Formats: sequence, C-alpha cells, structure tokens
Amino acid sequence: MSQPKAKVITVTSGKGGVGKSSTATNLALSLTALDKKVCVFDADASLANINILLGIQPTYTLQHLLNGEKNLKEIIIDGPRGLKVVPGATGIAEYAQLTNEQKLILLAALDKLQQDFDYLIIDTAAGIGDDVLDFIRASQFSIIIITPEPTSLTDSFSLLKVLKRSNYNRTSYILVNMALDAENSQAIYKRFESAVKKYIDVDINYLGYIQVDETMISSIRLQCPAVLLSPDSNASGCFKKLAQELDKEVAEQTVDSFSEFWRQQDGIDSRAQTPSETPVVTFKEDTLPNTVTPPASVKTPLSFKQAADFCIAQLSTGDVTEEDSAAFLEQLAQFQPQVPEEPTTQADQAPSSSSIRELYNYLEQRSFPKDELREIVTTLEQVYFEKHAESLNSFESSSLKLFAQFSGNEDDLHYLNQQLSSCFQREFKKPLYNVLEHLESLVSSNNFSQQSFDDLLSELLSSYQKKFNEAYKTMADENLKSAREEISVLQKQLSDINNELNDTNNTLTEKIMLLNKIQALLPSS
Repeated sequence: MSQPKAKVITVTSGKGGVGKSSTATNLALSLTALDKKVCVFDADASLANINILLGIQPTYTLQHLLNGEKNLKEIIIDGPRGLKVVPGATGIAEYAQLTNEQKLILLAALDKLQQDFDYLIIDTAAGIGDDVLDFIRASQFSIIIITPEPTSLTDSFSLLKVLKRSNYNRTSYILVNMALDAENSQAIYKRFESAVKKYIDVDINYLGYIQVDETMISSIRLQCPAVLLSPDSNASGCFKKLAQELDKEVAEQTVDSFSEFWRQQDGIDSRAQTPSETPVVTFKEDTLPNTVTPPASVKTPLSFKQAADFCIAQLSTGDVTEEDSAAFLEQLAQFQPQVPEEPTTQADQAPSSSSIRELYNYLEQRSFPKDELREIVTTLEQVYFEKHAESLNSFESSSLKLFAQFSGNEDDLHYLNQQLSSCFQREFKKPLYNVLEHLESLVSSNNFSQQSFDDLLSELLSSYQKKFNEAYKTMADENLKSAREEISVLQKQLSDINNELNDTNNTLTEKIMLLNKIQALLPSS
C-alpha cells in the first residue's frame, strides 16, 4: 500500500440538529477553494444528508461497493468545485457484521481515498454510538460541533466522556455553530471548557465559530450550500476562515492510515475469549461493588464495553432482585456528571409578556437600530428552524430575499439555477421552464412590438439553422415546395405533349409529302 496522503477529518456532534452535515459540506467546499482535492465520506448510516444538501441524486451508494456490484470509482459523485462525495455509507455501522471479503473491499476503498485526496471529510451520525466513536478514534482530526443550546452542550460533554473511557487521547477541536459573533462564541466555549476540564479532564481546543445567518437556513431548503448560495454572507466568511486556519493547523501533522484502525480492531475482535476470562460478581442485598473485578487469572483488564455486557447479561437472567437493580443503578448514577448549569437569572427564564415588552422598549428607545433588529430576527428564525424543523418564512419569500441579496459570481448563480431546476423536475416530474408558455405570454403582451417580434423570429430562425444545419421550413415554404413540385410535373406533362405534338406534325408532314408524290405520278385530267 502506498503512503496515505489525505488528512482525515471527522465532523461529529453529541446530538442532531446542530448543523453537522451542513458544516461538513461547506467546510469541504471551502477547502476546495484553496485548491485542495477533497472527498466527503457520508458515514451517517441512518440519515445520509450530504447528497441532499448538494442537490444531487446518487445512483449507487457504498452498499453497492460492499456487495461487489460496483467499484469505488462508480459510486463516487461529482459535486461543485471539483468536490467528490461517497454517498450513503450504509453498512459502515455494522462493520463487525461484514464478511471478510466485504471488509477487504472497504479497507481497500479507504486506502484508495486517502491516497487520491488531500482531505477526507467524514460526516458521522450524531450521538455516542459505536460507529461514531470508531470514526473519531480512526481519524487524525476530530471536530465536535456545539451550539448555545444547553442540550447540545450536555450531549457533547457526554461524547467526550465516552471517548475518554475508550482511551482516546487525541485533542478534540470544538466548533461553535449558530454564534452571534466571535465574543459570543468564546463565551459559549469557555463555559463548555470549564465543565470539561473540571469533570473529565480531556484535551480540547477552540477551533472557531459559524455565525448565525439566514443563508444557512435557506441553503438547506434550496439544496445549495451557503458558500455557493451567498459567498459574501457572514456564514460563508466564517467557513472560509475556518478552512484556512484548519489547513494551517494540520499542515505539519503526520498523516496516519485511516483504515489501520479497523485492521487492528478486527484483530482484537477475532480474539476468542476463554471461559477463565469471564468475571464472577456476586450481588449482595445491601451493597454493590462500584467496579467489576475480574479474577486474578485475568491478565488483560476488562474494557468498559465488556463489563457493561456482563452486567446486562447478569441482570437479564432474572436472578437479581428489584432492590439490587435499584442499588446498582444508584451506584452508576454517581459516574454520570452533567454540565453544570449556571445560576438561573431572570434573563434565563422563559420570556414573559413583561420581558418581551422590555425588549420592545429597548429597541424603541434606540429608534429600532437596523443591525440589531436584523441580528435578532435572524437568530430567532434559525432557532425556530432548528427547534421545529420548519422555516418562519414561506419558500417564496425566502427565495426572493436570497436572490435580492445575491452577490456571487455568474458561475455560482448558474449553479443555483441548475439546482432549482433539478429540484422542480424531481418534485413535479416536469421542467421548471416551459419555453412555449413563456413565448405565448411574451407575444401576447401589450409591450411586445412588431419589431420585437421580428427580432425574436429572426433569432429563432438563426438558432434553428445553427442547431440543425438547415433553414426552418414555414408553411409558406412547404406550400411553395408543393407548388414547385406540381409545376415540375405539369412542365413534364407539357413537354410530353409537345413531343407528342411534334411527332404528330412530323407524321402529318410525311403523309402530305407522300400524297403529293402520288398525285404527281397520276396522269393529269
């Protein structure tokens, strides 16, 4: 195997709905803008989103590769800016259930990807499942996304805690999404970092932030990433800076083999467990051990998963009383620290009518400043979208607002138009733009002059000539052609009649001459 080239970056989160997939997509496109060869590997087995965010339809997925139906080159999708996508990583989560042949296919594919690209971006599922943990541990660089929402902080805290228990010793980089600004993102990170350092003491670093932006909301509905939809937006600027800093951060790091983790893991899994390795634990009526202690004959300590599996097996036998189970759960509870909540203030409580009025008075006293109003409305729109999975604005108003603010180049606008047309075609099974309907509406307009019609007709006839290498035939042309054909037939008939008449005249002349000769031979009367 050749030396791996690509740096592997895993984008993950403790919970869903924090913008993980959209972050992975926009980050990948921002890296391609730095002339990097980038591939996005959609490793979310339950909810593959990358192709949806890009507005592209995969014909084949990773499952076709694992089944031996297609090769790696046949399943990779071409995205904008030269981005490549491995769609729908179905089957990765069940790596342990793959056949040896499928494992070899998968590992060979991962090796190939790491040799062909500069960056391999892994979009994992959300949460703390085994597949998520495996991808983080196998990657060279992991990005954990948090948002200001308390549940996001708590779930990401749990993710780091589980990673530590699995002996993960690399630095995790924290990206704050939906932050109001740089100062706000730092405050959110400091609060998160304080809890992490105090309770689990793992190595984390602040990577950056993505500013709350209406473009992020609309880009999902329009199936066009924010960095393409509105390159000059606040969010796009954050992704550009993130890509540049990330490229500098990992530039000097040694590239590890991404697939080597699974090769080693497969060797561990294939090791048969002997009966002597099975721990023996006796539950007493009033006390429970805090830890599961294997007998002295065991040389290798039990992993957390092995201990948990054993406990579950013991509890499932039905021999444990309800009191024993309650005591066991009580003992486990002390090892589940949560992110400490800051003291509740009046500002943290649910907004009452008085607090809403206070906000209104504040804005009124400041003559409703444009920038602050825009920031408040944008933030509320995005929070509403994340919480309720629907936009406050209609599709029409969102689209019109985006087009009114669009400041990208011609290629980006052309790409957006293609994606809109493609979405319409898939949804309604017909083209978005009907040329005939448009022409009919145009020519029926009162503002459409005869000169405009002549110009349009001239352009259409010229286009027809270029497309089909022949002039367009109107009804008059067809009638003229028919008339010429009829005239040609008549001319031929006339020619035949003239020939026949000449022949008749010649015959008559010959008969007259013969008659004259006969008369000359006869005696005169």
